[in-house]
Amino acid sequence: MLHIVRHSPHNEPRLSSCLQVLVEDQGLLLIEDAVYALLPGSEARQQLSQLAPGIQLFALEPDLLARGLALDDLPAGVSSIDYQRMVDLCVSYDKVVSW
Repeated sequence: MLHIVRHSPHNEPRLSSCLQVLVEDQGLLLIEDAVYALLPGSEARQQLSQLAPGIQLFALEPDLLARGLALDDLPAGVSSIDYQRMVDLCVSYDKVVSW
């Protein structure tokens, strides 16, 4: 299952709710304002660093760049992807859930 979160972790509880149900062999894709979860020093980034090893974490590169987040500052284990890879991810998982 691929979980897609698009809302800022600072205004909405959706990312926290998503993290509570994520299990191994699932993926999490951060798009739009959800990429703010990757800000250095943020509580959300700390939560993401504690994900189970089998969970894949992705962030949409155009959204990172549009919000001024440096690709060099991404935590280890986060893959920045383009729109084509996003489509490929959605097709490769058996289910997609948007938060």
